[in-house]
Amino acid sequence: MQGTRLEALFSGAWDKKLLRDSCGRIFLDVNGDCFQAIVDFLNELAISAEDEQPDPPWKDGGEMTQIFTYFGLHFFPSNIIKQSSHLNTIHQWLHEDGSDGDLKLIYSSSRDGLSNEMFYDKCGNVGPTLTVFELDEGEGCVIGGYTNTPWQSTSALMTANKAFLFALEGFGITSPIKMTLKDANGIAVQSYPGHGPIFRNEDRIDMYMTDSYVTLKSGGAYEDTPWQSERKDIKEMEVYQVIGEQRSFNPANKQPKVDQFTKEINEAINEKWKALRALKRDLTSLEERFKDEQQFIESLSSEDVKDIITLNVSGTVMATKRATLMVVEDSMLAQQFDDTKWTEQGNGNSPKVKEWTPDDVTNWVKKIEGVPDNVASLFQENDINGFELIALDKDGLKMLGVERVGTICLLSDEIKSLKEKVNQDAVTLIEHSPYCFGKILDYLRLKRLQSINLAEEPAPPTVCESQQKRFEKVVQYYFPGETSTILLGSADSIMAEARFDDPESLKDAIIESFQRRPNQHYGLFFEEIFADCHSQGYYATELEVKRAMQHLRDQGLIFSIDEGFRLRWRIN
Repeated sequence: MQGTRLEALFSGAWDKKLLRDSCGRIFLDVNGDCFQAIVDFLNELAISAEDEQPDPPWKDGGEMTQIFTYFGLHFFPSNIIKQSSHLNTIHQWLHEDGSDGDLKLIYSSSRDGLSNEMFYDKCGNVGPTLTVFELDEGEGCVIGGYTNTPWQSTSALMTANKAFLFALEGFGITSPIKMTLKDANGIAVQSYPGHGPIFRNEDRIDMYMTDSYVTLKSGGAYEDTPWQSERKDIKEMEVYQVIGEQRSFNPANKQPKVDQFTKEINEAINEKWKALRALKRDLTSLEERFKDEQQFIESLSSEDVKDIITLNVSGTVMATKRATLMVVEDSMLAQQFDDTKWTEQGNGNSPKVKEWTPDDVTNWVKKIEGVPDNVASLFQENDINGFELIALDKDGLKMLGVERVGTICLLSDEIKSLKEKVNQDAVTLIEHSPYCFGKILDYLRLKRLQSINLAEEPAPPTVCESQQKRFEKVVQYYFPGETSTILLGSADSIMAEARFDDPESLKDAIIESFQRRPNQHYGLFFEEIFADCHSQGYYATELEVKRAMQHLRDQGLIFSIDEGFRLRWRIN
């Protein structure tokens, strides 16, 4: 995927900085299942049409989300903007005035209901927003607007010097168009609780929403609208909060249009200025991208292969970086793998070939069955040490003076075998549950990324009920005292994960679990919600369930649910 950190990782530009294992393979300290999910998604994406793209495996959030974000992969949760080219165009438009950022869906008519009141409830006073409408005009009629001024709950005409309208499809256009303000210092939007978003100047409205339709007019605050005066029913409406560094933009500092020469010369000069401004934006964007890539690559780099720790967790092999195991300073793991105290464990049979002297090399050659003694003397005469020995190939053996083909092949095989033994990573035995230790390791990986500002603070791991007691013991063993709360949460925090065969059994189990705790009102509330959206033993509609789930989240219950009725929850 172009423009992502994942693309930078495999572009070849950073190859010399990447951490590699003893066999020269790039080492990524992430959950293997998560990375496989990325690969599977990208493989499917490569064979999918642009309007039939697969759902990313991280779209429903959960513990895996931060891994995908770490690689620069983001899911755009739109039911309207389905073409990546349209999304890229919107980001380009926002970037032109320093307004670009992440787009967070805060209102969806299919999820939250289509009404003026719901718009202000979800979108009022949240900062810059992007509003998108899909009109009920058959296939492909998508319009919208951006404002850097927050929508207010009271009626007001407001300036918004970066505001613009846009049309992605429909109204006879052949490509997306952006409609900028005629006067960046004038009125651009209006908050009015009796309506939804309104884009206008003091005298005339360009676009406003009322309940289930949008009224469109021309000749207001924005240039060259493709519509005239008309009213369109809304098929879908979405509003995104634009989150990012909003760079200051002063229209007075904008290069004024040249108009003192002939028309042709004026147009040529103005086009040149426009091209130079675009070039400056592109260079700034490239510089920011380079800095982001550099920080990302540094999280993967190391000059010492010993920074890779291989673990045998009760028969399950896991590998991670030393820095990951040491991210919680007061833990036993940090003490055990501190490189100022740590000694290699596990595989003590690996020969220290790289430390061999020429005499050691000569003695090794003499012990190889079928190799003449005079060949061993060739190694002695050339002072071949251990490092040089494992670097020798067939051409190198010929240069030493080994002439017989059979001897060259025999030595080549023995050197290859020796190299494989040298490259065997030292393995540390961890005699605990792979499930529990894997949960700890995944948390520590995210914690390390958070420590270098490449991930958000991770939530404590979710653990299936059958493993909860064991998990707590393992955590308390490696993280004694107060440090255990980092992974277990506070004493009054409950974490769980479970899978059920049907909604009814899921509901009964979660209510029973809640009622064993002091927070019994959550169980009762949960039961009421399910009673509302439960019909003939199954959920009534997906939309009803989503609304019920959101209501629960608003009450402080944090959880996710998938199609297999696996529920993860947390009560604080």
